[in-house]
Amino acid sequence: MGPVLAFHRISEADAARITADAEAAFDLIEAIDHTGEPVGDIDKSWDGLRYLLAAAKVEVDLLRDLDPWAGDSEPRIWTADEVSAAAHTLAAIPFTALAEHFAPDDMDDNDVYPDIWDTDFGHEYLREHYEGLVEFLTFASAKNSPVVSRFE
Repeated sequence: MGPVLAFHRISEADAARITADAEAAFDLIEAIDHTGEPVGDIDKSWDGLRYLLAAAKVEVDLLRDLDPWAGDSEPRIWTADEVSAAAHTLAAIPFTALAEHFAPDDMDDNDVYPDIWDTDFGHEYLREHYEGLVEFLTFASAKNSPVVSRFE
């Protein structure tokens, strides 16, 4: 199946519970229901987005030391301030600016996951997930919410 990176808006109390007991994140994430809100699931686009952000010298680290190959990885908490900073940074950079760095051959040569960059939909896949991530982070920032991220 492959590693999928997801972000979930949580409360300060939930962030404290996860910090105290990382295992609590799994049950908590399953119970979160923010119906009608933007979704923070960027699927398998995480490495392609990481590549584009690094190439554009955008200093937002989506992985934050998460290991995509560790199976059920430990979650990472983003404070409300970190969410706000990331939202403001990414909202100021349209995907067209990142797309200037889209280089399928180089991405393939550097084993950027998943191996889809030379297909007809690789570029669109990144655009769709980048714009969804920006929408999610902007929404979470407006709610002054922390976020938990993890590979699922």
